[in-house]
Amino acid sequence: MRTALTAALAAAALASVLASPASAPAMPPVHECQKPVVTGVEVYDVKGVPIKRACELALALFKWENAGHWTALYGCRRASRNAAGYPFLRLHSFHGWRLALRGRPYGEFEMSRDRRSFFVTGTDFPLNCT
Repeated sequence: MRTALTAALAAAALASVLASPASAPAMPPVHECQKPVVTGVEVYDVKGVPIKRACELALALFKWENAGHWTALYGCRRASRNAAGYPFLRLHSFHGWRLALRGRPYGEFEMSRDRRSFFVTGTDFPLNCT
């Protein structure tokens, strides 16, 4: 009786594993642009461009932005002065790459050129207007 119960439980566990979805959509790998990490700049979902080049561009943007140019890069739309808001881009290209925000509410930061693209994350992205 005990063996039958153990076998039934094992079969039920196996059936639940097989019935569940194979896996949730995987997040694209995130690549740290510095080792050791200094700025926190990372790139992900890199398409058609070497990761090294994507990191060079992301780090150049980070350096430019943090040299006092962040207000030239983006702003925030707010219902009132103290309300949280939504970011928008003021700058739409950087070193020949198109800049865009994708998704809501804060937007993923994408750099693209022709069919090449990547997303930037880290200390500044996604943009947050709280």
